[in-house]
Amino acid sequence: MRISLVIGFLAVVWAVPAHAQAECKADYVLAPDKSALSILFSDLTVEGAGSHSAQCSIDVALDLPEGMSLGVYRVDYRGFASLAKKATATLEVDFNLGPKGNSRHFKRTVRGMIEDDFSFRENIGAGLMKRVGCGVDPKLDVDVSLVLEGGGESLATLDTSDGASTRGLVYQFDLKKC
Repeated sequence: MRISLVIGFLAVVWAVPAHAQAECKADYVLAPDKSALSILFSDLTVEGAGSHSAQCSIDVALDLPEGMSLGVYRVDYRGFASLAKKATATLEVDFNLGPKGNSRHFKRTVRGMIEDDFSFRENIGAGLMKRVGCGVDPKLDVDVSLVLEGGGESLATLDTSDGASTRGLVYQFDLKKC
C-alpha cells in the first residue's frame, strides 16, 4: 500500500499547528485515513532585487498503524518563480525520517527569465533510506530554504496562501507490515 505525504495545499478535514521557525508559518493536515499529510506554508516566499532568503523547519509526527513501517521512494518539489533575466531561485531541502542519520539532501536552482510553476522529482532508490516504524516512532523533520539572488525584481514561493494546489513538497511513501 502506498501512502502520499503531501507538503503543499491539500483540502482535507483536520488541521494541526506544526513546529516552524519564525521565518515561516506552517500548518499540517492529516487525512482521516492517514494516507496523506499536507504541510501548508503560509509565507514561504522570497521577493525583491538582489539576495533574499526564507527558511522553514517542520517536525511532523507520523502516526503509523501498529505493526507497520514506511519508506520514502519519491519526492516531488513544486513552487512558483517569477524571475528577472539574470536572477536565480535555489530550493534546498533536508529531511530526516525517523532516527538521526536517515536523511536526504536535495538542491535545485531555477534560472530567469521565467514566470511559471516549477517542479523537480527525486526518485529514491531501494536501500538509500531505512524504513521506519516497527517499534521506532516515525517522525519527519524537514528543513526548507528558498534563496533568491541577482537580477531585477523577482519572486519565488512555496507559499499556498493563494490556494495553488500544485505547490509544496510531495513525499511518496511505501507502507508495509513489519
